[in-house]
Amino acid sequence: MTATPTPQAATPPPPAPELARLETALSALVRWSESRHVRSEVARLAGYDLPPSALRLLEHFAAAGPMRVSDIADCLRIDVSTASLQLRRLRADALVVRRTDPSDGRSGVIAITEEGRLVLARIRAARCGLLAEAFGTTPPDQLGRAADVLGLVQEHMLAASPTGGHPEGNA
Repeated sequence: MTATPTPQAATPPPPAPELARLETALSALVRWSESRHVRSEVARLAGYDLPPSALRLLEHFAAAGPMRVSDIADCLRIDVSTASLQLRRLRADALVVRRTDPSDGRSGVIAITEEGRLVLARIRAARCGLLAEAFGTTPPDQLGRAADVLGLVQEHMLAASPTGGHPEGNA
């Protein structure tokens, strides 16, 4: 993939050193969690291989509850057709189900199933296992502080999002 050249813009001012460090750390965390090795190890440990896009949807349903496909697409800022395509695998695997919308019997909502919750729990346990290996010598109080800081980052990012902080981030 090649970068698309953009018109010359003024060089932005350098970010505050703390923000630059935070950006670097978050980028490294995302690269680690999305790496082929980590994804395959999570699949092996959990006994279930789920593409990242499907996993994000499953986590979203666990946090947000049943939703219409159009609302899911809005929350995740994807096209309805993309959301529908990603949901196909989850429905085929019985991880989510389509139900009648209780507030409007003419439409439907997608909800996580008990099997979906079990798969998600196994995936999260596998990720925690990998984190335990990576942070095995880190004192628990430092892990707690790291979790607090990442929670704060999450809160700020959700509050700054154009959707006003939807529940997806709480997964």
